[in-house]
Amino acid sequence: MNSLWRIVLLSLLCSIPALDLGWRFYHFDLGANPVETLQHTTGDWALYFLLATLSITPINNLLRPRWSNFLAMHLTRRVLGLSAFCYAVLHLLAYWFFDLELSLPLLVEDVLERPFILMGMLALILLIPLAMTSTAAWQRRLRQRWQSLHKLVYPITLLAIIHYVMLVKADLFQPLLMLLIFSVLMLLRNKSLLKNLSQR
Repeated sequence: MNSLWRIVLLSLLCSIPALDLGWRFYHFDLGANPVETLQHTTGDWALYFLLATLSITPINNLLRPRWSNFLAMHLTRRVLGLSAFCYAVLHLLAYWFFDLELSLPLLVEDVLERPFILMGMLALILLIPLAMTSTAAWQRRLRQRWQSLHKLVYPITLLAIIHYVMLVKADLFQPLLMLLIFSVLMLLRNKSLLKNLSQR
């Protein structure tokens, strides 16, 4: 498949949750607490896409599908990473607009006084340089420094999970499941472990 069409198709697929949210919001179909639904759903999808981004290399190394190649991996990872950033921005905007009425002083106060918001904000801030340097031109310009920079996705994902764990007050199943998935993905990045698994 042509690279451009691959990007377009994957981008459209990644936009489906946002389009669904917009449609339901327009038709007043987000439940009893639509603001909470907007905030939680956008945050969940930001984390889903971060985990999906981290899963590309382990999946490729384990399964080695014939259609896979470096370019396909790189393009897929880029689209998933940018999708994570977009949903994280939507998550912030839903909170800032509806809860704080776009008040910057209130936002700063919340970041300084509420640790779970600080964790989420740190994750989003660290995502910004990754989103800005996701193009092939930036990769050529930064060379080896590009790989070092984009390894920030690991602490970013961990910060996002911590943000989620601290936010949830009762049912910790989903955030702890995401923490487990993240831990497994980190283990699978160990090349010797991958080699042993692929030989079984």
